[in-house]
Amino acid sequence: MTRAFLITFLATVVLSSFAGATQNSGKVWWPQFRGPNSTGLGEGKPPINFGPDQNVLWKTAVGPGLSSPIIWEGRVFLTEFDRANKRLATLCIDRRTGKVLWRRTVAPEQIEKVHEISSPAGATPATDGERVYVYFGSYGLICYDMNGNQKWERRLPLPENPYGAVASPIIAGDLLALNHQGKESYLLGVNRRDGRTVWKTDRSMFQYGWSTPVHWRHDGIDEIVVLGGDFKPDQRLMAYNLADGAERWWVGGLPPCGKSTPVIGAGLLFLAAPDIILETAAEKQNPDRAAQFYANNSARVMAVSPGGKGAISQANVAWSERKGVPGVPSPLYYNGRLYTFQNGGIVFCRVAKTGELVYSGRLGAPGYYYSSPVAADQKVYIASEEGVVVVLDAGDKLNILATNKLDGAILATPALVDRNIYVRTENHLYAFGK
Repeated sequence: MTRAFLITFLATVVLSSFAGATQNSGKVWWPQFRGPNSTGLGEGKPPINFGPDQNVLWKTAVGPGLSSPIIWEGRVFLTEFDRANKRLATLCIDRRTGKVLWRRTVAPEQIEKVHEISSPAGATPATDGERVYVYFGSYGLICYDMNGNQKWERRLPLPENPYGAVASPIIAGDLLALNHQGKESYLLGVNRRDGRTVWKTDRSMFQYGWSTPVHWRHDGIDEIVVLGGDFKPDQRLMAYNLADGAERWWVGGLPPCGKSTPVIGAGLLFLAAPDIILETAAEKQNPDRAAQFYANNSARVMAVSPGGKGAISQANVAWSERKGVPGVPSPLYYNGRLYTFQNGGIVFCRVAKTGELVYSGRLGAPGYYYSSPVAADQKVYIASEEGVVVVLDAGDKLNILATNKLDGAILATPALVDRNIYVRTENHLYAFGK
């Protein structure tokens, strides 16, 4: 079989199977980081008020890790890191009871070095309902069936990334795509059935990126879009052809240190490109200097329309704003609005198509924000590192419906399925509902 024929065949499979990647019998699950295609949008009516003693369906102890829970039918998956034994594990938890159904561990030859707030179990798994796909920077890609039987693995080199490997794999049709970050940086597309490489595209210009890719289908074209994230200036948002990994177009001139995942809505792609973020200790030591530093940086929130090849023109930039750029959390598109959240507990709500500011304000929950916002039932949920989940009304005014304090720090992004919200704290996974 020739490479050209294989690429054409896989492109056909991608187009025919993508629609079913997040659904089973019409039910939308939460199959990857931030749910269906990283949108952060769920179905059903999750509770507004919850906490350690309120609306708890179950609470399960989990080991250290930053991966967010993913869900398919009656199973929840996440990963953890056993510091004492230097092992990495994938967990499968019963969605109805919270019981651990299985745990599979791997023992890397070497554990990657990560930032103090990060973890070797940082990337979120992905599932197609038949198998679950896991990436550890210290090990590589691993595929299990839903019962925990290993189907294949791909050992990959250590990323050598100063913050750790946190970009998550995504499923796009018959492909599994991974943004491999570090000194050897590339975008990898493998056949999800057997783990074999379909294409591999160099990304050495963006060695230390942390952005999870997103699949964008428009005008009959399937693309994988990744936000660049090196420490150097003039970073790019890059779009690649899904079938063969070839570069299609890019937005240049972006600041360094892109971390979040772009989000798609209203025919546009939205991205948040923060500039360099100071260490927490430096911010606390001299807050006035930190404020001046951030006021002078080139961070921006942007909306990009599809079309073109190579460097896109200004005509493809629907709007660009300097205010309201989050450090880590991804933007949220919901009901024609774009939401962004900044450290300190500040929200910005904009008209998605124009960038016009609808409102901004404080949530009443200060601290740092690493978890990304999610939404369902006309409500927006955002969690702080300090363990507070704020629930907002998705209307035209800032209306805080609830401030829910949990008993542990939150860095992972919650999952929304049916009438439940699943939240990972530093020591537990909670299922809240009625």
